[in-house]
Amino acid sequence: MGRTRRYESPCIESVITSWETAIYARLSVENSGKNDDGESIDGQVNICREYIEEHPYLNLADIYVDNGWTGTNTDRPEFQRLLGDIKQGKIRALVIKDFSRFSRDYIEAGNLLESIFPALGVRFISVADRYDSFETDGSAESLLIPLKNLINSYYSKDISKKVSTAVQAKQLAGEYIPGMIPYGYVKSASQAYRFDVDPETAPIVKRIFTEKLNGRNYHEIARGLNNDNIPSPGKLRYIRRQNAKEMYANSVWLPATIKHILKNPVYLGDLVFGRKVKALYLGQPDTQTVLDESKWRVLHNMHPALIDRDSFDKVRVDMDKSAKAYKKKTEKSKKFREKHPPIFTHIRCGDCGANLNYARYHNKSEKNYAARYYCPNKEYNRCETTHCIREDKLADIVGTILSDHIALFADISRAVEKMKDTGYLTERQKLMDKEIDDIVARLQKRQRNKEMLYEDYTDGVLSAEDYIYHKQKYDDECKELSSRLNTLEIDRRKLNTALSQNNRWLKNIKGLLKTRKITREIADAFVDNITVYDNGGIRVDVKLKYADELETLIEAIKEMEGQI
Repeated sequence: MGRTRRYESPCIESVITSWETAIYARLSVENSGKNDDGESIDGQVNICREYIEEHPYLNLADIYVDNGWTGTNTDRPEFQRLLGDIKQGKIRALVIKDFSRFSRDYIEAGNLLESIFPALGVRFISVADRYDSFETDGSAESLLIPLKNLINSYYSKDISKKVSTAVQAKQLAGEYIPGMIPYGYVKSASQAYRFDVDPETAPIVKRIFTEKLNGRNYHEIARGLNNDNIPSPGKLRYIRRQNAKEMYANSVWLPATIKHILKNPVYLGDLVFGRKVKALYLGQPDTQTVLDESKWRVLHNMHPALIDRDSFDKVRVDMDKSAKAYKKKTEKSKKFREKHPPIFTHIRCGDCGANLNYARYHNKSEKNYAARYYCPNKEYNRCETTHCIREDKLADIVGTILSDHIALFADISRAVEKMKDTGYLTERQKLMDKEIDDIVARLQKRQRNKEMLYEDYTDGVLSAEDYIYHKQKYDDECKELSSRLNTLEIDRRKLNTALSQNNRWLKNIKGLLKTRKITREIADAFVDNITVYDNGGIRVDVKLKYADELETLIEAIKEMEGQI
């Protein structure tokens, strides 16, 4: 019987150990780069970058972006440039955020993924779909993963449209009420789809409107309610067991809560729908606030009013006036704020864990300019101390910490140059390279064993049971070896990076040496997070980035000094 060979994907590519990788991003409408859960161009690129950084065998070679091009058209400039570079062998792996960013022409996409890319040895990775062509056999069946996701997406949108249409019809017929009953009301016990006045909370609503009419601002109203130990809406729902989330157990009145109540037309006796929308079929998977009131669906006189129209309108006029004044104030101070941005981010309170707020203050002269970070929860009795620290003092603290790093720079930089000039490799590098070569050889041998095993099975030398048994043993060994190889590749990449001029710590120290001043750029480069404690005195805990890289670098230098 003649031997029949069947190709099986190897456990690891026998030649390629570093893949020249491209990122491709696409958006149908030109996007400014705002954060929108990864759908923006910047969002897509960042997601792909993070994936590549987590997989050291992928080496980012280029980024291709088609902004404002539909996915149904494959004649996109950057898409065509990408295909050209792939055909020239410049790109060996392609990473995208999800399958829909690549192409919505499924015939063309299928041709590329099933025929052209495998023939050219191109690795295709879709991060969100968890699809990696290297981990499949390249068959059409393996491509069903992203295709099923697309089918499910269209199905979800279709269901979303039907449900949304049905709900809107019920709303207009007065046969629907919000799932969360507005503060001040309870669900009617006598009439379906209606509210009754809540005798416990309705007076609080009236108090809020009265205090606002008397000139008190949102902060003052919230502070007064907290001081009188009146449960906030969230805490009341927790007390009444309408919400079991522990986060609401100690929630307090906030200015935003007061503002929300003062703007809500429900207290006029109206049912209002469409203030917040969530419609997957319209491309709105998350709840969005509709500011245009003409688009709201309003049913008048559906339940007892708590506030008369005249009072409600007066409050609304006052709120609009305050909003315009605030906008004018922020526009006036825009240049000043842009000139003095906060130096630090990711600063939290050591007591309650809240992010510290940032405040600038000056006496009409920028010479008296100063800024501070403070805990916002002190005002609402959710934090015992203020946790306030001036920005210039915090900059001094961070500067002192970084001065120690500057002192290390000269010695470390000389040591790195010495390694580079002498071609020195640490003992660990040598051992890792040797083990990597050994694992690659063993994986190649196991692949040959699997091919011979299949030949013996087709020739009748092995039974089906014996073939399955021995193949499983080879597969398990390949899986274990591949896992070890991946770990070694990561460790080797970290060590090689630490010992090279691409070490991020070295690069950022050079930037610090040029300015000798703690700026926003320096803080972003070095500071991971800052925690401020106030236990009878301010204490600051600064966690820096690149601690592992610096430690690896110092250990390698000590090792070198012991060998050279």
